Amino acid sequence: MTYSVHKNKEMELTKGIESLLVGHVVYTYTDRNKYIEHATSYVAEGLDKNHIILYVDQPTSFAAVKENLRNAGYTEEQMDHIYFVDTDMAYETHDNFNAEAVLKNLNDFFDPHIIEGNVLRGWGLVTWRPQNIKTLIPSVALHEQNFDDFFSRVANITKNYINVCAYDSLSLSGSLLTELLQTHEYHMTDTNFLPSHLYKKQPVPFTGISTQLQLENELRSHDTRRDKLDITGKLASIIAHELRSTLTVVQGRLQLFDLTSGGQNEASQVHLDEIKKGLKEIEQTASEFLSLAESHVEDQKTINITTLIEQVKAQMESDMEMKAIDIHMDSGHNEMLIFGDALKIRQVFINLIKNAIEAMETGTIILRVKDDLDHVTIDVCDNGPGIPDEILRQIGDPFMSSKEDGTGLGLLISEKIVREHNGSLLLQTQIGKGSTFTIHLPKLEQE
Repeated sequence: MTYSVHKNKEMELTKGIESLLVGHVVYTYTDRNKYIEHATSYVAEGLDKNHIILYVDQPTSFAAVKENLRNAGYTEEQMDHIYFVDTDMAYETHDNFNAEAVLKNLNDFFDPHIIEGNVLRGWGLVTWRPQNIKTLIPSVALHEQNFDDFFSRVANITKNYINVCAYDSLSLSGSLLTELLQTHEYHMTDTNFLPSHLYKKQPVPFTGISTQLQLENELRSHDTRRDKLDITGKLASIIAHELRSTLTVVQGRLQLFDLTSGGQNEASQVHLDEIKKGLKEIEQTASEFLSLAESHVEDQKTINITTLIEQVKAQMESDMEMKAIDIHMDSGHNEMLIFGDALKIRQVFINLIKNAIEAMETGTIILRVKDDLDHVTIDVCDNGPGIPDEILRQIGDPFMSSKEDGTGLGLLISEKIVREHNGSLLLQTQIGKGSTFTIHLPKLEQE
């Protein structure tokens, strides 16, 4: 299908673009025909003015634009001055959106054409493969912030540039559109061209490329861990059911044997007691599996997290009598309210404090409660030996534990509980100085 365009005839929409000496434009389109029409007009104006034209799009769209240009009287020699790159190559759509890789690709594309005194005119269709929106939004936002910074550098060299970043409106969430309007000076649609009312030259909401990349990687890691937790929970449910079914049979027969076998000699009784002990440990492991599989928000109510942690502290102090460990609580707020299952939230802090106790022979554990705007932040800090890298890389994975008799499920259960309360659980550690688990939970606003 071809679309007509008349040479040197300015469309009402593109008049705004042509008046720009410097401009970074986001184009959110809904009509495919309009998209090709605007792209053709945009490129044609660049050819008329001898601009350097860099065009990133799908090959089929580029072919349609070239056909329109031919119909409008442009020669093949003129069109040879359009530098084209397939959007799938530029944005590496074979993989999840990676702002760092995209910036490198586009730098490689643009850099050779940045010549002082020449006007640089770019058009780019931004594409990605289907992926988690929580990962995608900050990645695309980071890309556009990088690109806006890049064009600031271009402007210092060429003094003139125009770049249009095109997005299919049907693929945009409200959150992503807001991010785009913060990193583009102008917003174009199929029918309008206006200044972006949200544009901010400073990075929004990120503070720097390294920080942004770190956040992007953390989000990817978070999604991977969430998927891992979901799979582990389903597996745990199956294992717990099978273990408990078999345990019921074995324990019943063992009890019958104990009642009917008469007196046991001392050696036999020792073996029998060890079997009972082993079965009890298996039953406890099955309970942990079941806890990992079940929902953790069954009995929700308003909780004063400060009071709850004080109660956990008092409970855990008795477990530290055999060790020279002190536990202190630091909170500037007597009342910090959240909404959730108190029994499950309590289990999280018991698990984390137990881990700290088991990691130390002597030292101090600090429970720090902070008011963090719309969240409550709780740090569980110890000054133990810290966690080595080889263990840190696997911590929280199913069945991974630094303890000889550990299942590695305690931290997984804690993470699942926190996640089901719409919170997050983070770990920071330093060899020789200790570890800190940080929990963020949504705060319940008081009337």
